[in-house]
Amino acid sequence: MSISNFFFGENIPLLQLEKFSQEYTLNVENIFLMGKENSPISLKTSSELLLDQQKESDLIYNRINLLEITGNTEDHTMKSFLQQSLALADISRNLYIKRNANGKILSVENTEELWKSWEEWKENKMVTVFPEEKDQIKLVANYEKGLKSFEGELKKNLQYILLLPEVYSLIFPPNEYYSFLSSPLSIRSRLMQGVEYSYQLKLVKLEEENNTLFVEFHSVLNNRAELIKSHIKKLYENEKEFSIDQFEFSVKTKYNFEKSTGKIMNAELHFTEKMHEHLAYRIDMDLKIKSIEN
Repeated sequence: MSISNFFFGENIPLLQLEKFSQEYTLNVENIFLMGKENSPISLKTSSELLLDQQKESDLIYNRINLLEITGNTEDHTMKSFLQQSLALADISRNLYIKRNANGKILSVENTEELWKSWEEWKENKMVTVFPEEKDQIKLVANYEKGLKSFEGELKKNLQYILLLPEVYSLIFPPNEYYSFLSSPLSIRSRLMQGVEYSYQLKLVKLEEENNTLFVEFHSVLNNRAELIKSHIKKLYENEKEFSIDQFEFSVKTKYNFEKSTGKIMNAELHFTEKMHEHLAYRIDMDLKIKSIEN
């Protein structure tokens, strides 16, 4: 018996992992603030998803199918960007992902299918969505670069961080000596070119009731001092109205899980990157089980 088990009892996983298949609605809003005199730019999407989970030994297999996606924006300049983004989402509607028992993404299992879907879309639909040849050349270069590093890019994608949480190693009983941190994550800055944030998600709240587990995680920014020295401090040096104290980076997630399966009942993600009150980028996500009326 270990010393920790002697004092605190046996470590018992809070979530059991079983197979399930569930349809969800994922609503996402991107909000960009740029200048005191400009109105916020908002772009919203709503996706219908099917999330399937299978468990084999110490591995989890998840299939995510995009059933439908719609979007809207009141900003005239963003309408064409939104339509192109929706068209690109239609290229590869299926992902098959392998994770370990803690929930960490290990690999994307259907990369050949993703390449095949892209080649078919490129041949049959690209010209209608991107009629200009220069735009086609740029798209092909960027999309194929992304496919070649798809697994790494997936781990930076906030939607998949929300859908595939790395939380299954949570144990009971939590106590003052127990601290949960996710594996290191990274995300590119929306406001500063060449900046990438390195962070982890830390457990800040845990509650249980019958077969439901509520948890909340907040980001811990690991390379804050390095980024302030290399990039952020320079941006404030010539600013009289704003100070470096107004800089903010945060990722916050909340979940309600079904304890007996590990299935998400509902979840939220809130991303904030702010230089000051008039220059900021926010992403708000809301994931819910699809209602029968829908």
